[in-house]
Amino acid sequence: MVVDVTDQGKRRPSKVARLYALGSKAIVSELASIKLVWLKGFEFVLQGVDATQSERGVIQAAQSWMCKLAEPLDTVGFRMRAIYDRGLALPRRQVMDRPSYVSEGKLAVGEALTEHLNRHVPYAIFDNPYRSGAVLHDCELDWVGESTFQLSGFQHYEAYADQPARLLRQAWIIEFDIKTPEQVAFIRSLAPKPQR
Repeated sequence: MVVDVTDQGKRRPSKVARLYALGSKAIVSELASIKLVWLKGFEFVLQGVDATQSERGVIQAAQSWMCKLAEPLDTVGFRMRAIYDRGLALPRRQVMDRPSYVSEGKLAVGEALTEHLNRHVPYAIFDNPYRSGAVLHDCELDWVGESTFQLSGFQHYEAYADQPARLLRQAWIIEFDIKTPEQVAFIRSLAPKPQR
């Protein structure tokens, strides 16, 4: 499956999810105006509009896909790279080349009431056991590639010095976090032991 932006010959760009036959470039199905509804572990749900040709013309209907990411062997979670620093876009090379911009952990997407916007919004939370969790409000799926995808939205920043509390632009590039069994054992050995 690939998520891309296309105008579909209508001169109006829209996000489209295409499901391809395994090992082929043949499109099996297509959803337009997609929205990421839910993600947990390596499973997620996309919602959109399915257009089907009939004798009466094109019928457009609501459709949802339950999908599973084909994670490689030894995948333990996700790696996230933040693209913005307090609303300021970082140079791509800086985002991709600096290990300090990479966070490892678990990703979840859902919908909840947020006190910052006083309404229900789609959100994404990236939970890292060694850092505080990062949250995207008004989360959207921008694109999906072979082994990476991008989520965008707004991150809440508390008031600091003379700056008021704000929601600032943020986007994450997400990829699989692959570790050998030896690396996993080493990381677990560093985790704090529960006290009795």
